[in-house]
Amino acid sequence: MKSGRKSSSVDKAFELISAVSGSGQSGMTLGELAAHTGVAVSTAHRYAISLLELGVLERDATGAFRLGVTLITLAGRYLEEDGLRAAAQPYLAELVEISGETVHLGVPVGQHIVYVDKVESAKSVRLVSRIGSRVPLHCTAMGKAVLAFLDEPRRAEILAVRTEPRTPRSLTGDALLAELDTVRDQGFAIDDEENEEGVRCIGLPIMNASGRPVGAFSVSAPAGRFSVGDCHRLAPVALGMAADIGRRIGYAAPRAPRARKPA
Repeated sequence: MKSGRKSSSVDKAFELISAVSGSGQSGMTLGELAAHTGVAVSTAHRYAISLLELGVLERDATGAFRLGVTLITLAGRYLEEDGLRAAAQPYLAELVEISGETVHLGVPVGQHIVYVDKVESAKSVRLVSRIGSRVPLHCTAMGKAVLAFLDEPRRAEILAVRTEPRTPRSLTGDALLAELDTVRDQGFAIDDEENEEGVRCIGLPIMNASGRPVGAFSVSAPAGRFSVGDCHRLAPVALGMAADIGRRIGYAAPRAPRARKPA
């Protein structure tokens, strides 16, 4: 429930943190921070100094800002205590062994999926991704798996925001809605090079005790060695794992109605 009171200072501080987070290893200079967040350099400096003192940001020898150890500590505590991640971890590891490919675990945040865990493939050619990265819901396997099982008002709210195609294969509009119907029927989604050219994934939703999708996991690989047929062959095992993870966090799948005996 929203209180109607909001701190613009807190909003701006998080905007700065988000900007630094997205800058990668290079970090951001004070001038870049100010330009990115639309404030004066003096204002950006004031916020940055406070965040430095709190350990939320760090500054290197070149003057660039990066995320600080405080955020890493807090994120580590969150991940250690996160029931979904703990419930899913053994299945993620098993799925890597079965598939030979990289497996991700994600949770929906707004119009995105945020990676909260990852188990790498042992193969020499692997995907570049990191825990904490955000990817769009509408064109990823995990995202479509979540979207397909949301209640209609929430799904409509998310899709009301303009969805930009990420590749020539990205689905939008009626094509995306039809795809979500298919995902709901079969229980899994396929990202057929829709988020990144040359990458194919299968994703499955994880349900909580209320029957809502609170996360998803995916198997991702270079499209040249992971075909759509491979996704379908892996689906039965992955569906069983999704059901098991859901049960571990309290989900009880609805029972199919019993057939009536003929009179």
